[in-house]
Amino acid sequence: MKLVVTSAFADYKRGEEIKDPEAIKKILAGDQAQYVVKVAVEPKAAK
Repeated sequence: MKLVVTSAFADYKRGEEIKDPEAIKKILAGDQAQYVVKVAVEPKAAK
């Protein structure tokens, strides 16, 4: 999972993708959760 910023906050700009698991946990647990949407990440195809 990743987050996409819908409204700028802190050092994040609108449209920015957040992929760091620790950052995602902190954002979703706090007041900033209203400024992002969750986006599913498709697993990489096996070779």
